Amino acid sequence: MDTEKDSLNDRPDQEDKELSKGETMTIPVIQEFVNASKKVIETGKIHIKKEVVTEESTVNIPLNTESYKIERVPVKDRIFDDPPQVRQEGDEMIIPVIREVVEIKTRYEVTEEIHLIKNKSVTDHSEKVSLKKEKVTVERQSSGK
Repeated sequence: MDTEKDSLNDRPDQEDKELSKGETMTIPVIQEFVNASKKVIETGKIHIKKEVVTEESTVNIPLNTESYKIERVPVKDRIFDDPPQVRQEGDEMIIPVIREVVEIKTRYEVTEEIHLIKNKSVTDHSEKVSLKKEKVTVERQSSGK
């Protein structure tokens, strides 16, 4: 009970008075509430720069080349009943050149063959090409707050 009395003495608007038995006194009870809110505050900015850079680059590309060497090969004493066909032997194409030979019966004599011989070669070739790439710069700017 002494603590209630002391707390009443701390309040100047209350009189010092003692309560008799059976008497009551009303003491106001106070409660505090917190109301919290938030707001956006700018603390800085970020600048992003993006640029496209073109660089020259050398690209090695193998180039395949095919050429033909022509040889005329004389042929003797090869006579056929039917004209011989073009034939392939490996990389070589053989084209018979014929003439008709008159006998009682017509037959074909090969006088020469044309041999086409394929030559293959690979040469390295450099070509300059333009390649694009992006470069990005990020800068932070503080607002000083």
